[in-house]
Amino acid sequence: MEFKEVVVKRRSVRKFKKDAIPEESLAKVLEAGRWAPSAGNCQPWRFLVITDPEIKAKTASNCTSFSKEHWKQFSPTRAKYLAARGGSWDKSYIRDIPILLVVFYKLPENISGELVLGSVWMAVENMLLAATDEGLGSCVYTFLNRNEENKLKRILNAGRKDRIACIVQLGYTKTEPIPPCRKQLSEIVSYEHF
Repeated sequence: MEFKEVVVKRRSVRKFKKDAIPEESLAKVLEAGRWAPSAGNCQPWRFLVITDPEIKAKTASNCTSFSKEHWKQFSPTRAKYLAARGGSWDKSYIRDIPILLVVFYKLPENISGELVLGSVWMAVENMLLAATDEGLGSCVYTFLNRNEENKLKRILNAGRKDRIACIVQLGYTKTEPIPPCRKQLSEIVSYEHF
């Protein structure tokens, strides 16, 4: 695909086929993350590939329990918007996604946390675009709070200093999501000053 087509075609997919992802496609996604820019070239990321059904089931259960409580805090308008896009507090579908990429990072002592997180998210975006280019669907799952993150860290035997930015869900798209609306450039771009 042409670059612009990849950027415009990328969607947050929540319904995946169970088909396995070829190793070559996964490698391209991981390579795209590896080549992301980072503050001071610190490359703070680590990518954990999960395909084991038992670990995926525990991850799905963990995410569902926290999401169920958090969903109650959404306004009716927000909940309706998310539901129309396929969102739900029920994250049990995570257990059936072919690959979960858990994006870890550590905070180096000499670089601010904001710069490190910005670097990590550049790696995530590279992987999302690479997944689209490989014909894969993807969705980013972010954590509701540190308790949810810490419980998942225990499931994954992560170290105390390890942090999790997100889980990138990867698989072939079962149903094509509706394209989201986007603001016009005139609404978001200014020149020289606001």
